[in-house]
Amino acid sequence: MCGIAGIVHSDPRPVSSELIRAMCDTLVHRGPDHFGHRVQGQMGIGMRRLSIIDLETGEQPIANEDETVWIVFNGEIYNYRDLRQELKAKGHRFRTASDTEVIVHLYEEFGEHCVQRLHGMFAFAIWDVRQQLMLLARDRLGIKPLYYVETREGLFFASELKALLIHPGIPRNLSADAVWEYFTHLCIPGDLSIIQGIKKLRAAHVLTYQHGQTRLARYWHIQPSPDDVPTEEEWVEQLRIHLTRAVESHMVSDVPVGAFLSGGLDSGTMVALMAGVSREPMRTFTVGFASDAGRFDERDAARTVAHRYGTDHYECLLEADVADLLPKIVSAFDEPFADSSAIPNWLICRETARHVKVALSGLGADELFGGYERYLGLQLSESYRRLPRVLRLGLARVVRSLPSGRGMSYHIDRLKRFVVGGEMLLADRYRSFIVAFSDARTILHPDVAASLGSKSHRYDQVISELNIHDPLDLALFTDLYLYLPDDLLALSDRMSMAHSLEVRVPFLNHELVEFAARIPACFKVRKLQKKFLFRKAIVPWLPPEHFSRPKQGFSVPVAAWLRGSLRPMLSDLVDSQQWRASSWLNRTAIQKIVDEHVSGKENHESQLWALICFQEWERQFANITRIRSV
Repeated sequence: MCGIAGIVHSDPRPVSSELIRAMCDTLVHRGPDHFGHRVQGQMGIGMRRLSIIDLETGEQPIANEDETVWIVFNGEIYNYRDLRQELKAKGHRFRTASDTEVIVHLYEEFGEHCVQRLHGMFAFAIWDVRQQLMLLARDRLGIKPLYYVETREGLFFASELKALLIHPGIPRNLSADAVWEYFTHLCIPGDLSIIQGIKKLRAAHVLTYQHGQTRLARYWHIQPSPDDVPTEEEWVEQLRIHLTRAVESHMVSDVPVGAFLSGGLDSGTMVALMAGVSREPMRTFTVGFASDAGRFDERDAARTVAHRYGTDHYECLLEADVADLLPKIVSAFDEPFADSSAIPNWLICRETARHVKVALSGLGADELFGGYERYLGLQLSESYRRLPRVLRLGLARVVRSLPSGRGMSYHIDRLKRFVVGGEMLLADRYRSFIVAFSDARTILHPDVAASLGSKSHRYDQVISELNIHDPLDLALFTDLYLYLPDDLLALSDRMSMAHSLEVRVPFLNHELVEFAARIPACFKVRKLQKKFLFRKAIVPWLPPEHFSRPKQGFSVPVAAWLRGSLRPMLSDLVDSQQWRASSWLNRTAIQKIVDEHVSGKENHESQLWALICFQEWERQFANITRIRSV
């Protein structure tokens, strides 16, 4: 695992070695073990390495035999050994035992189409000396990040935004579109970044830059393609095979591999499958989370799985000082990000990194197999819409009059969102289930809101590209293209890499994703049973009591915090000089949200947490803009 960065000038001006080093120095947390770079005229690439595979000879950049192709690579290729044998049979000679060198020779054979042969998570840059061409590529699901920007000087790229902002010539104007998207989805989706002009390379895309010209191409796309031929039992057997293969493939490493183990089905299944191929006891990590609003503790349930499979099990109960953690978390993301589960993720990654360099996570199974409450809600809403309209309107009035529960119970909040969405068409209904602000323009400064015009959200683009009419499939695949890469995977990458920990996500093996796309929706959610087929498939691997436990998730009691220990942060939202002078937000609208939440009239925890995170990001960004020329 690494952090990478590079520059290609649009003219013959040489790239500064000092600048490449300075960019990479901002990424030292992603790769504390080694720094390497290559500067060749108008091109420069560099990397920071976290050594996982080929500890002795795997240092980067790596070249082909005659040094006409160079690469810097972030990620892991799980089928690299098979590819290596195939390439050796074609006459390629290897200097290292790394997965990185495999990509170099694969590029020689297939050019930019080499990405089609790779199984894994990756973001890499290849410099082709003969063609004077830079190739950037990102994995199919967007597990590993890559930012880039084009200016008159050329192309600049890096694993994180902070590395690009080292360059004094990179503009630092905020993007109104990105701010709007952030307050809608609590993250910045698609190819946008908070800085105007700087983009993320989209998942499953390659970018080529040659002689000042840029071309983007998509190399993988997944749609639901339900297969009605297999029986339920046949699907169960096939799913077991695919789950086993996916987890086994992610065990390749030259250092010990650990696993996050909660009390849930996904991580328990993953640990069971890991135990089947591990030659020695695995290390598993469970964190209970203590707060001033109670405990979120799954240690007992996790312990039963650890005991069953004889793991070397670590557990601890952590206290979160949110006021202390928030600046560190915001800094790790570089841009506004407001999924509050970043807090417990920061804590578990910090603890795990004390013991191992690599940990597997059960992330992705909910999106593939139907694990969220909102999937049930969307299906139930289809039946709700068939009720007489007068009855729906009466129910809606009753539900809207219910007290919010002050954020201690989410059932009432969900019910309110359900009845509002029940009057909408399918795509708008699901949007209403997943957004933080139904119309984020309302909390933006009037000038910012006016500048947006009639622009559409990234959500609308995803819905248009998918063109799905089945409610459950629409939700699952929207999450696969929006929530998963832009929220969950970004969170997993930044929180783990902040602690120099590599996190792998075997349930997002692209072959498993393609298999899941063939499973009819009726096998994913049946009646009120989430993850119906998945649960049947994993019965042999987990204790019976696991199947009756309610899904807890990695949540934190933000609503209660904001009425208690974090109350001073709300005061800052409306009283600080920074916010009085804000050119981005509507202070009057924010005051109303604060008052409603503090009084208990409504639960606005997601919206307020988004505002607090934005405030902290603005404070840090003001310091970033003062960076001097290198």
